[in-house]
Amino acid sequence: MATPGQSAASLYAAALREGLTAFFTAGGLQKDIAQALNMAPSTLSRYLKGERVASREILASLRDYLAQQGMPWTPEEYENLDALCGQAHAASGSPAVQLAQLNEELARLRAEQEKAQQVAEERLKGLEEQAGRLAEQLEEALERAKTAENRVAEQDEALRHAQEYTHGMAAELDQQREQARKLQQEVEVLRKQNRRLIEEQPRVPGVSTQDTSLEATLAARRTRQARIAQEEARIARERSESARKLRESYGPYPPRTPAPHRTPPTRAAASGLRYTPVRDTLVILVLAAVLFVLGIGFSGGLQASPGPSVWKLVLAGVIGLLISAGCWAQILQRADKYGWLLADKYGENSWVPAVVDVSGLVSAPSVLAGSIIASFIVGTGGGPGHWLADIMGLL
Repeated sequence: MATPGQSAASLYAAALREGLTAFFTAGGLQKDIAQALNMAPSTLSRYLKGERVASREILASLRDYLAQQGMPWTPEEYENLDALCGQAHAASGSPAVQLAQLNEELARLRAEQEKAQQVAEERLKGLEEQAGRLAEQLEEALERAKTAENRVAEQDEALRHAQEYTHGMAAELDQQREQARKLQQEVEVLRKQNRRLIEEQPRVPGVSTQDTSLEATLAARRTRQARIAQEEARIARERSESARKLRESYGPYPPRTPAPHRTPPTRAAASGLRYTPVRDTLVILVLAAVLFVLGIGFSGGLQASPGPSVWKLVLAGVIGLLISAGCWAQILQRADKYGWLLADKYGENSWVPAVVDVSGLVSAPSVLAGSIIASFIVGTGGGPGHWLADIMGLL
């Protein structure tokens, strides 16, 4: 009766012979295999008879040789042979065979550990490089956002100065109109007094008396005309002096010319602006649609399960804010242009230009916030929000 070690070796040898059946059927010889494995044919014969146990190194060489001959083992066949090899070595009573088995297992474990460590180091290096690139991109995005914020602040400051200058010029214009009205009233009073004096002159008979009276009347009239001219010159000097002081106090902003007949504003004409209501309306609608799509896509990414990573959300938020700031600036520019036109048409203190200015200021934030809030209320699921978030690279 065979011992357990011999039984395992016999099973291993039988499996080896079965794995070489196809090679021998195709006309292969044992000496070809022995020559390829750098061993004596008798040694190979003892391995196939079970008198000796072939090591895993020999088993791997045999597998490579058969693969070169076009008759490779399947992964299942090789795993079975490897398992039988381990059992045969474990059941062998020879300390040398068991030591060789342990050395092979240790070498294989070390190779697997080195391979796993190498793969982990490569993945860690790749992740570090990716993190560095993302940090650089985030820093650049934050810098661009800061620049855009500074530009918006500068534009707001310039707009505030322009509004203050406009209000000051409007007040000065009202003051000058009031002075002109008073001057006209004074001129009318002087004219009435002149006519009354002429009518009240006594008609004295005689040539000399009549000539003297006419000369006195003409002299008095010339005196009154001189007084009127002096008064007009005085009022003109006061108006010129007040206008100069106003320009010095408000800085080098160009004065706005009033439009009594509802003509286009002189500021827009001086700047070369063109009024195209249809085109500007379409542009505003397109910008609002872009803001709406950005809000829905970002909200869809927040509601997705599993959701995006934190760095994706931060990067998407920064880019979305930059695009929103650009769209907002374009909307404000068009609202300001038509605000000037409506101000010249209805007056600086009318509610119509004020509505246009306020609409331009709250348009972009309202559309963006409304799209995000509405998306959270309705829920995205697998709808447009999830689809847009996938297109934007959040998922």
